[in-house]
Amino acid sequence: MSVGRAWGRGSRFPASLATPVLLAFAVFIVAPCVMLLVKGLEPAAETGAWPDFTNVLGVFDSKVGQQALNRTIRISLIVTVICMLAGYPVALFIARCGPRWRGLLLAVVIFPFLISAVVRAFGWTVLLGDSGLANKGLIALGLIDRPIALVQNEIGIIVGETHLLMPYMILSLLAVLQRIDPNLRHAAESLGASPVSVFWRIVIPLTLPGLLTGTLLVFSLAMTAFATPFLLGGGRTPILTTLLYDYAFTLFDWRLAASIGIVLLVLGILFVTVHRFVSSRGMRSYG
Repeated sequence: MSVGRAWGRGSRFPASLATPVLLAFAVFIVAPCVMLLVKGLEPAAETGAWPDFTNVLGVFDSKVGQQALNRTIRISLIVTVICMLAGYPVALFIARCGPRWRGLLLAVVIFPFLISAVVRAFGWTVLLGDSGLANKGLIALGLIDRPIALVQNEIGIIVGETHLLMPYMILSLLAVLQRIDPNLRHAAESLGASPVSVFWRIVIPLTLPGLLTGTLLVFSLAMTAFATPFLLGGGRTPILTTLLYDYAFTLFDWRLAASIGIVLLVLGILFVTVHRFVSSRGMRSYG
């Protein structure tokens, strides 16, 4: 009775429960972002005024920074599109399997989460290397005469990040596919709708929330990934995260490293804003 009265009298009791979460959010998320902004916008001279956007703008002025920025966005988009095109059929197949096979296939999808990203990256280095299974298979099929470079370039990063992030897309789609009433598909087919029409007019609109969620997760994680691009891309194909690492731990230029962090933060906020706008428009257009 006392607990029920406490919940009924006002919101102080629920607010007290949320206090630890709010404190953790402030300490581990808000405070690092504030420190990043302070360091990245710190003026080079002690007499300069804060904020100083010279370092942030310098990221776009340098050729290396421009290449890293363009490569980061390009790889993130490619990985997201590949995960969408490859993950949708897999999720659709798993959703239509029986309970026993569905559980087994889900375990296969989730299994990569049990392995470190570093271990997976080293595994892809072995498979995609000059003497790896991929090059040997292509040579055996007569498609190439000598090994081609599949690591230490964008190809290796795309392959590694796709393998790393594909489960996020599959699980996001599977969560909504399993809630679709199969009678909707049967009813549409009984009324003469073709399988292609059923897919585009029923399945796609109903799975749009899961597709948008998977897109948000995959693109955001691809843009901020570090271990996989660092190991499979190397120093010859830097992206923003690996460039930040080089500035911080090789050149010890923490101000410039923080500036790259600000660029990543702005890109993330911009993508989430655009994603929410497109999501709301898409959801309204499909009712």
